[in-house]
Amino acid sequence: MQKMEKPHSKGIRLNRYISLCGIGSRRRCEQFILDGRVTVDQSTVTELFTVVKKGDEVRLDGEIINPKKPVYILMNKPAGTLTTLHDPRGRKHVGQLLKRVPFVKPIGRLDMNTTGVLLFTNDGELLYRLTHPKYQIVRTYVVTIEEKVSFNVRGIIEKGVELGDGKIAHIKVLKILHRKTQSILLLELTEGMYREIRRVFKILGYKVKVLDRISYAGISYGVLERGKWRYLSSSEMIKLKEICNF
Repeated sequence: MQKMEKPHSKGIRLNRYISLCGIGSRRRCEQFILDGRVTVDQSTVTELFTVVKKGDEVRLDGEIINPKKPVYILMNKPAGTLTTLHDPRGRKHVGQLLKRVPFVKPIGRLDMNTTGVLLFTNDGELLYRLTHPKYQIVRTYVVTIEEKVSFNVRGIIEKGVELGDGKIAHIKVLKILHRKTQSILLLELTEGMYREIRRVFKILGYKVKVLDRISYAGISYGVLERGKWRYLSSSEMIKLKEICNF
């Protein structure tokens, strides 16, 4: 894993410091500052260019905050599991699989019955960049349809499918494999709207049998077993930050 970024003699920007505390993206942390919720050495600070140096006491809403060791995790999410760290209804969730792991948040979401790559981190800025549409982060899926799809499905999907809420899904079809009673498609998308793939195929009159995300931002689960997780390697972290212009 990457080493934790700490304030040094020259200091770091206050918004970055707060983001390193796992509270949110730098943009969100800037709003905390502008709202007068942040103090440095007991003085309220509203200047975005404020620099924090080693030994400074930083508080948010009166509570002392300190940078956390950055954590980056890859899980191969199993079916029947919610993408949440807690569920008041007692349903299975990914938080139950992340035992003895410091507080992290999932990067994006997979619905209960979708499997595959799910990333977690406590790095608010990286989470923001990996989920915001403007960064065009690629997600790759394999979808199994319960019947053979028509020959013109590729063109329809790539042209864009109206989801009924004013939004249009744009999905790239990389490959289609037809079998006797089903079709398997390799898809690529960048926005990741709510249940986007399932909604598209429902509109087209098809039922999704299996949906598996095989990669997110170029990170694949590879040989990682379903329901298992691991920390990202240094090379994977470098790849993520390059993609996000971090």
